Amino acid sequence: MHDYAVLFVDLRVVNMKAALNKDFAYAMTPMKILSWPVGTWPLQDYNIFSAMRVIITSCFLLLMLTIVQSEMYLDSNDAEKNLDAFVILSCGILAVSKVIRFRIRPAALILNFTSAVEDYNELRDDEKRVIVRKHAYMARVTSVSMIFFAYFSSILFITVPMLAEKEEKNVVNVTEESTSEYPIPSENVMALVKIPENLYFFVFIMEYLMLLFTSTGNLGSDSLFFGITFHLCGQVEILKLDFKRLKIGSERTREHFNVLTRRHIYLINLANMLIDTISSILAMQLFTSCILICTSGLQLILALSIGNIVMVIKTFMVLTALMVQLFAYSYVGEYLRRQMEGIGDSMYFCNWYDIPKGVTKDIIYVIMRAQEPVFLRAGQFLVVNMETYTSIIKTSMSYLSVLRVMVNG
Repeated sequence: MHDYAVLFVDLRVVNMKAALNKDFAYAMTPMKILSWPVGTWPLQDYNIFSAMRVIITSCFLLLMLTIVQSEMYLDSNDAEKNLDAFVILSCGILAVSKVIRFRIRPAALILNFTSAVEDYNELRDDEKRVIVRKHAYMARVTSVSMIFFAYFSSILFITVPMLAEKEEKNVVNVTEESTSEYPIPSENVMALVKIPENLYFFVFIMEYLMLLFTSTGNLGSDSLFFGITFHLCGQVEILKLDFKRLKIGSERTREHFNVLTRRHIYLINLANMLIDTISSILAMQLFTSCILICTSGLQLILALSIGNIVMVIKTFMVLTALMVQLFAYSYVGEYLRRQMEGIGDSMYFCNWYDIPKGVTKDIIYVIMRAQEPVFLRAGQFLVVNMETYTSIIKTSMSYLSVLRVMVNG
């Protein structure tokens, strides 16, 4: 009988480890897929190979920025092409900034991801496992939503030149020599450097890779941040559960309470480190998103006015990707604040009246500390939450109305 009991316990431990490994892979695999190619995966070996991935990505992005900037300088009369160039230029700057930032200052990400690994290794409670799995699912939904719109927009940047070139070939009376279209605005630059026609396909593929690196470096880096922030929020929810389960009437009440208090401080420090890492980039992100929403909205209006269906679809996807990205940052900031403030509520609803007086006094300090909200800030001065999202959308729509009147006038 004893042997059967030991065997049952061993099987249960093995099954639990297998389940935890699946949960860890479920949460971390999407983030690794998006961040490892650009060299920002926090759990990687920081060696020459990871540095080469960052260098290659940065070179691709900087080359793209140079090409687009030069194209805008060489041809400033084509409004539609310049609007495309401005969108690509802004997204490229954000992408290279995030990649370099996450590579140069990875300490906060490394500490948070290392802590996440320890959290999964110490996870034994089924109720807590459900909480962790739920937040991993939230991170997945956020990442998939952003990446889908970003990659689909990149595909449309390829489709539009192909359709334009096909339509141009169908024109019978063509008196001028046609120029090849590329995924990013670069026709004049390619003509200036005299790229041979037999290299057109190679250049086409290289420019498409630049768009993919832009999407991965920009929204892929965001997915990395969102994923670990949702995991942190899950740990805060588990901490609230532990506070509600505080051992009452036990000699170890004080010890248990001190452990939970130290965990609370630890999670606050992790959150502040993440906020400091993304703060400066987030300020640029919000400013750029506001401008790009205006310009993309204007481009959508112009495309609708001339009945260009392909351009309408492409611009709509770009605009949707910008809106989803901005909404994701705002929602994560709001969710993080609410989770941190919820610590005080969990302390209030526990059986504090049965706890020794010495511990009860300390509960007051925990509640007071929980009332100091942990905000996601842009540049340490602008709080990012759902109110910020609404304000940016209203401001963008106001500017868009002015631009529309100026164009129609």
